[in-house]
Amino acid sequence: MPILNSEIRSYNIIFTGRKETLIQSLQENNLTQYIFLNDLLMALYVEPNFNENIFNNINQIVWWEKSYAMSSLINITNNLSQGVSVRQATDMAYMGNNLYSRLQGRGNVIAIIDSGIDYLNQDFINEDGSSKILYLWDQESDYKSPPEGMLFGSEFTRDEINEAISNNNGDLSKDEIGTGTIAAGIAVSEGKNNINYRGIAPKAELIVVKLRSYISLFKEGRINYQNTDFLVAISYIIEKFKEINRPIILNFTVGTTSGRDISQALLNTFEELYQSGFILVSGAGNQGNTDIHYSGNVSNGESVDIDFQVGDDKNLTIIIDGYKVDKFEIALISPFGEISPTISYAPNFTSYTGKFNLENVTYSISYSYPWISTGSMQVSINLENVYSGIWSLRVTGENVINGEFNAYLPNKNLISDNTRFIDSDSNATITRYGLLREVITVGTYNTKSNSMWIGSSKGPAETNDFILDIVAPGVDIISNYLDNTFNTATGSGVSSSVVCSVIALLIEFIINQTEFYRLSIYSEPIKTYLMLGATQKPIYTYPNTSYGYGILNYPNTLQRISENL
Repeated sequence: MPILNSEIRSYNIIFTGRKETLIQSLQENNLTQYIFLNDLLMALYVEPNFNENIFNNINQIVWWEKSYAMSSLINITNNLSQGVSVRQATDMAYMGNNLYSRLQGRGNVIAIIDSGIDYLNQDFINEDGSSKILYLWDQESDYKSPPEGMLFGSEFTRDEINEAISNNNGDLSKDEIGTGTIAAGIAVSEGKNNINYRGIAPKAELIVVKLRSYISLFKEGRINYQNTDFLVAISYIIEKFKEINRPIILNFTVGTTSGRDISQALLNTFEELYQSGFILVSGAGNQGNTDIHYSGNVSNGESVDIDFQVGDDKNLTIIIDGYKVDKFEIALISPFGEISPTISYAPNFTSYTGKFNLENVTYSISYSYPWISTGSMQVSINLENVYSGIWSLRVTGENVINGEFNAYLPNKNLISDNTRFIDSDSNATITRYGLLREVITVGTYNTKSNSMWIGSSKGPAETNDFILDIVAPGVDIISNYLDNTFNTATGSGVSSSVVCSVIALLIEFIINQTEFYRLSIYSEPIKTYLMLGATQKPIYTYPNTSYGYGILNYPNTLQRISENL
């Protein structure tokens, strides 16, 4: 598996003006590895020693950020003896031969950006021997040429996959991790290997992108993905959406660092994501019990010290988000008591760098105000060769009205188990792409205990916009795995895969019922139907930070749609 060194650098760039003019400026600065994702956004790939000051020489670049790590929202649990089939978990196994069971997702495409797929698995092959996969882009492969406009990987069409199937050739692309195959099995498995493990929407089809994987960004041996590659994958799926002219349900089974609030994101530069027939679904995150979030409040001139423990990580990133117009000063205190300079906002700022000599730790601090995604302050602290022990983050109110701030560590499956905030807060831990209003954000429900899964990320506690929309089964769900086997998986990426599959059934029903179906197959109306149909336990008030608007209820949601058409 061609895992890449995490020192490779890439950037997301928002630009203005004509592409031709920007290309000329890039070439004048010896920048040749770039991908245009749309008319506003570009991904740039550079060498590890790249000097970011070069961006100041290119007038067409209006904003940029270094790519950040993403990680899987699916945890493989190896618990088949106590696993639950997805059709049992959703009660679809008990519905009999009626409308609910006759809908199978026909005409819909589910897009998965993850670790790839085992395309030779019989459950991903139709009865006529053809593949359920319309397109497969393996970003790591050099088997053939990349898709048009891309720099890396190999693209395979359904005809090429069909030929590989007929020859039992598994060399086109391999899923070595298994999370992508698990997501696909939950959605579209034919149940040939075991009818009890049939997917929710077995007649839906797939577009699959295998993300490039990187290793040892924070903790040695931990695999991560990069959001530049993820955004490039989205642009690829959008091109296929234009080409096939069919509904696409895009499943986010990988997630970024958690956050509290986001009003804009790089996703907003893709106009096609908000067109009829393109549905966005994201797992909420798996950070509900991982101690990666701290929330605090300070007044003008006051300071608070936030203690966090660092385990055996190589590097570490801490993000501090302000609220609204507030500004804070930031300083870092090492385990041996060394203190960094106090960093405050400056209009001509780029980044501050320094070193803790006793611990031999290099740090860089970047301060954005206002940050493009929230309009508020964001500070990013990067520690290289980080030292194990208790560190402190000193936050001082510089110019505050509300005084609220939030600090975040990377997703837990990227860092040491011992790295955590000492006084953590499980609220406001949703992955940042799940914070967007246009995304259907799904938490994880444990059908085995009839309760929330403890690891499911939560929305913020002090807002009327609860962000988390619904929860769905996602604990020890049985699905297809590597080499024609089965395994169990837990996490919000499992839950989002369940919801994507149910949405495929809902869209099939809507299209069959009305000639005006395009008015109903936007993300927002589908989200509303899911909320209206959700099961709500009488002991709770809804919406809330853990359940959102309730537990996924497929037949009830279908009934709500039927009443409204």
